[in-house]
Amino acid sequence: MLYTKVKLKDGSVVRAGIQANNTYAVCGECGKEIPIHLNEVFSADNADPLDADIVCPECTRKHFAKQKPSMEDIVLLATAICRLGYSKQILRLYDKFGISAIQELRTQDYGAYAEALLSAVSDRN
Repeated sequence: MLYTKVKLKDGSVVRAGIQANNTYAVCGECGKEIPIHLNEVFSADNADPLDADIVCPECTRKHFAKQKPSMEDIVLLATAICRLGYSKQILRLYDKFGISAIQELRTQDYGAYAEALLSAVSDRN
């Protein structure tokens, strides 16, 4: 079992087991506390997973509102969300958008698809 250990000012020690439902990060843009999945952090292409820049779904939405998502953005977002355990939600979106693969999305649907992906994550947390 992995756990964190913190020594308090009074000298007592608090240990907390690291589990799928008790690991959090702070959004690198807005500072909001968000639940994270460690398997995604450690599987990301990041030199130091403990120094990962994690962004919440709301800030990702703001990013896509300023800059329209590209197919590469959609594929990266869907891949990350799938790795987090949302593959069933992604497959349901295929039906909703009338596609059998992400590459079949029409350019004008990229924004709506990205929003639907982010909603799948936000609704579960």
